[in-house]
Amino acid sequence: MRMRYLAIWATGLISCAGLPLSQAALAATLPAQNSPGAENNALLQRLSHAHWVAQGSGPRVLYMIFDPDCVSCHVVFDELQPLIKAMDVTVRYVPVGYFTQSSSGKAAAILEAKDPLAAIMKNEQEFNMEHFGGLQEVLPTPATEKAMEENLAILRATGQSIVPTLIYRSRQGKTVIRRGRLDKGDLHSMLHDIAP
Repeated sequence: MRMRYLAIWATGLISCAGLPLSQAALAATLPAQNSPGAENNALLQRLSHAHWVAQGSGPRVLYMIFDPDCVSCHVVFDELQPLIKAMDVTVRYVPVGYFTQSSSGKAAAILEAKDPLAAIMKNEQEFNMEHFGGLQEVLPTPATEKAMEENLAILRATGQSIVPTLIYRSRQGKTVIRRGRLDKGDLHSMLHDIAP
């Protein structure tokens, strides 16, 4: 039954089971990825006011919209860890909860935690293929439910509800949207491209 949740959000680009397409296929399917238009600039503005959790203190900011039960999000999270300090980046994690039946409760647990970053760390450190994210679910308060709805609306505003979605302003002043898993070389190049 759990595999149904892994498959249902596969969109032809990548699934949270972590099965990426070739770079050429991915590029062909994401024509608006580097669009500098006003709509994407507004997206970054919305993200700055979203319900996010920061890791790092660098001047360059990367937003990562993620689901606590998403396998690809877990992989990207792990690959980011040694790069955050080394590349002087701040990652702002924007939790959403739609991937499995337990996602919403785990996203709520993150947003309601006394130390939300510690909650994300626990979720990822205890991630496994049986229960996915390592946090216990909580019943969201009305305020948390509203916050999660707002975060999900931002994800939908990117044009595709795929997690992880990575968003940043490039050195050329463009709003860049990357979806799904990246290989380590692409991840390193993307972090280098973030404007200070």
